[in-house]
Amino acid sequence: MKPKAVNAFDILIASINYVVISYALSNMAMLFRFNLLFVLFFASEIWVAGNYWNRISSVIQNRWISSALLALCFIAHIVVLYFGGHVVGAVIPF
Repeated sequence: MKPKAVNAFDILIASINYVVISYALSNMAMLFRFNLLFVLFFASEIWVAGNYWNRISSVIQNRWISSALLALCFIAHIVVLYFGGHVVGAVIPF
């Protein structure tokens, strides 16, 4: 594979991972919205976004394009959350 193809594949996989992990963390944050664990899942979402930006920035070497990709993936995450819905349930102790 050529380096550009490898970089594009790496960006695609990182973007899909970001959207899926953010969707899962958003669902957990909404599930725990009345619990102190909400802070943990919300902070994890921020950490995942920073990790994604660092990863993409190291591959692309352009901060503006990396920021635009992060914004696009965040919008994709919100769209998936809006149309896919969120997990409805309650936390039940063992």
